[in-house]
Amino acid sequence: MSKISAVIITFNEERYIEGCIRSVTQVADEIVVVDSLSTDKTSEICKSLGVKYIEHSFKGYRDQKNFALTQVSYDYVLSLDADEMLSPVLEKSILAIKQDLKHDGYKFRRLNKYSGRLVYRNNLFPERKIRLFNRAKAQWGGYNIHETVILDNPQSVKSLKGNLLHCQYASYEERVDKMNKYSTLLANEYFKQGIKVNAKKLLFNPLWRFFYSYFIRGEIVFGYDGFVMSKILAETCFLKYVKLRKLYIQEKQSKWKPDHHVSVINLNQINDKEEKSKHFSIGFDAKRAFFNSSGLGNYSRNYLVALAKSHPENSYYLFTPKSKNRFVLENEGQYELIEPNRAVFKLINTLWRSKYMINDIKWQKLELFHGLSQELPIGIEKTGVKSIVTIHDLIFMRYPEFYKWIDANIYYRKLIHACNVSDCIVAISKQTKNDLVLYLNISPDKISVIYQSCNPYFWNNYSKEFFQEVRKRYSLPERYLLYVGTIEERKNLLGIVKAIQIKNIKIPLVVIGRKVERYYKSVLNYISAHKLNNLIFVEGISNLELPVLYQNAECFIYPSFYEGFGIPLLEALVSKTPVITSKGGCFAEAAGPGSYYVDPLNSEMIGEAILDVVSSKELRDKMITIGADYASNFKDDVIVQNYMNLYHSLLK
Repeated sequence: MSKISAVIITFNEERYIEGCIRSVTQVADEIVVVDSLSTDKTSEICKSLGVKYIEHSFKGYRDQKNFALTQVSYDYVLSLDADEMLSPVLEKSILAIKQDLKHDGYKFRRLNKYSGRLVYRNNLFPERKIRLFNRAKAQWGGYNIHETVILDNPQSVKSLKGNLLHCQYASYEERVDKMNKYSTLLANEYFKQGIKVNAKKLLFNPLWRFFYSYFIRGEIVFGYDGFVMSKILAETCFLKYVKLRKLYIQEKQSKWKPDHHVSVINLNQINDKEEKSKHFSIGFDAKRAFFNSSGLGNYSRNYLVALAKSHPENSYYLFTPKSKNRFVLENEGQYELIEPNRAVFKLINTLWRSKYMINDIKWQKLELFHGLSQELPIGIEKTGVKSIVTIHDLIFMRYPEFYKWIDANIYYRKLIHACNVSDCIVAISKQTKNDLVLYLNISPDKISVIYQSCNPYFWNNYSKEFFQEVRKRYSLPERYLLYVGTIEERKNLLGIVKAIQIKNIKIPLVVIGRKVERYYKSVLNYISAHKLNNLIFVEGISNLELPVLYQNAECFIYPSFYEGFGIPLLEALVSKTPVITSKGGCFAEAAGPGSYYVDPLNSEMIGEAILDVVSSKELRDKMITIGADYASNFKDDVIVQNYMNLYHSLLK
């Protein structure tokens, strides 16, 4: 398999750089960032993601990218700008050809995004650009802006499926700023090249740019937005020629007048004492907290209990379609339960929860309503109550094959509605935030990332005596590996089983999780076919018993194909158990720098990781120390304070 170096050039790209880097982690064997001495958080973000980070003064886009080619380890280079990301389809296309890179260059379409909307109709789509190429047979050429890849053999090019997503402008303000920047760069480059400006170019080129984009390419169908986008394209063209003309005039006059300076005023000062003195009335959709035994239920319960403990001064209202046969929260006297009070809504409580719950929200005179599980009631935007929705994952969009069509369709409709009407969106990981931007075109400015915590039980230390009691109750071995999670295709238990068989690992694997019947049978069939006898499926483990099983495991193995966050990873870190998990996605966010990362599709690699961890006390101790330190970032008080800061900012 060929190896690929991903190269990204940056300057003050804190807004986009993380999404760009994460989009190439699956296809790149090395990520190199060449930064033009950024003054924002670009450097900090890059270094936290473990890329090869190089600072180099900016000499123009073409020259900067050619310099970057000299800093990589492999011949094949995937070159991206910081505000670009690979779409999932393009990612798969690159992975497919990576087995055998035959061509000197590979090109793909670039799809621009204006103000959160993917733009298919203006004259910038489809831009087909060579961005993956053999650096031994190519270089960057053209102008120092709007640079292009020049191949020694222009015929050795193949087109790939999928789009390179260009987060070009998140707002009109940003677009105007960049319009000014790029028109200046273009004018300077044209001046260096000796390109002249005349009345025809100054007058007709901008008009043609507008006409082509708005009428021929069809931006007219997008009404006001389409008109503004086409107009900005034309104005960029116009400014480019105006500035170019000015350069020639200045050359004649041999005078240079510097641009005026703009003073920046900080408008973000907050009176902390005033903010902290406020008491809020906050409502929550508590269905999952009361009726889900894992996943969203654990998240909701943990957060609600921690919030009420840390901030008892607020009034909390828990909206639930029913109150019988539910989980009982700790200190329930701190909450007021709201459920349907009309017979029709008690009978059809889903109707109340999806729509008519807003009547009770208005009646309680709430200041804020928080949907904890990817949905908000219809009409919440008309109540005058601020709303937040927490989004956990978009797995049903990334991997629709894991879901029934009707379920995925319902999830999609609820998600779209909640994201559109909410005042703010909380993503439980940066991966989920990136997915919201990528799949739903949500503005990054609307999304805050606040991680999850885990059940407080995991932060306790349990005695060896208690472990022996639990071990005896469930007939467990003294020494074992651990997997905790739903037994379904996405979680990839079969990958672990194959690893155990391939590497002849004798340490038993303890498996805890709800079974999806069809996949569970495929795992059992593999176990039977290969006569494996060292897997133990345990049922009926309580929340109090589970932490002690984590704390005494040799290592925790979680090679999932995709997660929104992956709470079991955090549970293992808190339990001071070494973690083996998947490369890419959100896994590094949850598992931190001390974990062992593997390709979830490579069972041999999973097996090697297991053997490495269980055979080296030094490695295990190092993983435990780093993991426990990283887990402190996910304590309840940290999570609650992040949410309270968000509530304050929304209600100030």
